[in-house]
Amino acid sequence: MFDVCRVERQIGGKALSIETGKVAKQADGAVVVQYGDTIVLVAAVTSPPRFEDIDFFPLSVEYREKHSAAGKFPGGFIKREGRPSTKETLTARQIDRPIRPLFPEGYFQEVQITANVLSADRENDPDILAMIGASAALTISKIPFLGPTGACRLGRINGEFVINPTHKQLAEGDLNLLLGGHKEAMNMIEVSAKQLSEEVIADAIATAQKTVRQVCEMIEELREKVGVEKE
Repeated sequence: MFDVCRVERQIGGKALSIETGKVAKQADGAVVVQYGDTIVLVAAVTSPPRFEDIDFFPLSVEYREKHSAAGKFPGGFIKREGRPSTKETLTARQIDRPIRPLFPEGYFQEVQITANVLSADRENDPDILAMIGASAALTISKIPFLGPTGACRLGRINGEFVINPTHKQLAEGDLNLLLGGHKEAMNMIEVSAKQLSEEVIADAIATAQKTVRQVCEMIEELREKVGVEKE
C-alpha cells in the first residue's frame, strides 16, 4: 500500500490536481481529480473473466453525477437517484473511447471504471476530470494499460482559444472541441463549431494537444511517485 501522492499544475489558468492514496484503497487504482471546486473520484478494478471462452475485452465504464454533488436532492415523490441520464451515458462513452485502444491485444480480464462526481461548482464540467481520472487510475494500477492519456476541452471567444472553458464561456463562444489522446497523438475528438475555417480547427486541435501532453506528464509524474509496477 502506498502513501498519499499528489501532483498539481496550472492548466488554463486554474489548478488541476490529481491525488491518490486517501480513498478507495481497495481498488486497483483510484484517484481524486480537482479543477476549481469540481471534484471527481475515479476508481479502476479488474478481475479474471467470468467465462473461459471469452474473445472480447470486457471493459465497462460508469459515470454518475448525483444531486448531492451540487448540494441538492432529487425532487418529487421519489427521492432516490434514478437511472443514468443521457449526459451521464454520453460521458461514460467519452471516458471509454480514448482508453479502450490502449489495452494489450489479447487482454481479456474484466475491467471496470467508475467515476463519481463528489462536488460540482456549476462552472467546470466534470466530464474532463473523469476522463483524466480514468487514465490516471489505470496508469497507477497494475492493470496493463499502455497509457497515460489526457483530455482537454477547448472553446473560442472573440477569436481567442480558452482551455477548459466554463459553461458560460462555452455558451458565448463559437467552438466546443473535446480532445483525448496520449502525448504524441490524439485518439478521440468531438467538435461542434459555428462555421469556422479548417485552419482555425487545425489550430484548435494543436492547442488542445499541448494541454493533453501536459496532463499526460502530470499522470506520469504521479506514476513515478506511486511506484507501482505493471503486471
